Amino acid sequence: MWSIIKCYFLSRNRDVYRAIAREYHTSPLHVYRLAHGKRGKSNKDYYIVKKLKEQGIIIPV
Repeated sequence: MWSIIKCYFLSRNRDVYRAIAREYHTSPLHVYRLAHGKRGKSNKDYYIVKKLKEQGIIIPV
């Protein structure tokens, strides 16, 4: 868990994660985890991943 938090604080996209988290009323760490491969479990997670793809954080496959 500590390494995830450390990686979040060292991330260049931290401001984007914060902005998306504010928009969807969740934590920036949750957005970071979704951006790095965690599976979404709700519709809100789906919209967060969609927003990350629009921002160019996640490359669509």
